[in-house]
Amino acid sequence: MFNIFKSKRKELSEDIDLSVLVTDIHSHFIPGIDDGSKSMEESIFLLKQMEEFGYKKVITTPHVYYNSFPEGIDILDQKVEELRRNAKFNGIKLQIEVGGEYLLDDDIKERIKNNQIKTFSDNYMLIEFPMTTEPMAYENWLFDLQLAGYNLVLAHPERFLYFYEDKKKYVSLKDRGILFQMNIGSLSGYYGPKVKEVAEYLIKENMIDLIGSDCHGQRHIDAMKSTLRSPLLKQLIDSGKLINNKL
Repeated sequence: MFNIFKSKRKELSEDIDLSVLVTDIHSHFIPGIDDGSKSMEESIFLLKQMEEFGYKKVITTPHVYYNSFPEGIDILDQKVEELRRNAKFNGIKLQIEVGGEYLLDDDIKERIKNNQIKTFSDNYMLIEFPMTTEPMAYENWLFDLQLAGYNLVLAHPERFLYFYEDKKKYVSLKDRGILFQMNIGSLSGYYGPKVKEVAEYLIKENMIDLIGSDCHGQRHIDAMKSTLRSPLLKQLIDSGKLINNKL
């Protein structure tokens, strides 16, 4: 594996200020539509904590798999509006937008054809690969999406196990113009030591463009809190490379 950070880095003496990021671009706050928040009460509780971190805006990104939302992707606009109303009623000032986290599967071409892609900001589209199995011919899917005009953001590349032993795959994706979004919790060890190691490697190689909470529940908020004194997180934020505050 990557033997880069053998020595334990000393934690910072103070928490990192996440407010400089302005925007969290990956989360699952709309209740009851995927494996994220289960209720409106839970969503409000999580959003309050995101506001306490200093965020001004969240882009919530429900999972979109094969045959998700057969009634049409516009249902997400209705769901996020309900979330906004409840957040405002509870004194939350966060700006809340909605996108989607799209698994690269056979459904993608039909979604492009039928204009069923929910993007955010300047036509950004959050995509993900399967966790344990490398998708076949994913280069073709990426080409089709880019040809259609989408700015692609790959969610948590540090978590894809099949990339661990072949770093050239990361380089190839970056050469294609794919943006990388790292989960903040990856630096806490929440997803395991290998994921943490690869996250550190990607930071060292200046490959990370965005960081996100990938918040599904309180466990992810807690993982973020345990990362707030990470020297690597500070290095990434201080690098000036992140574009969260531009979205």
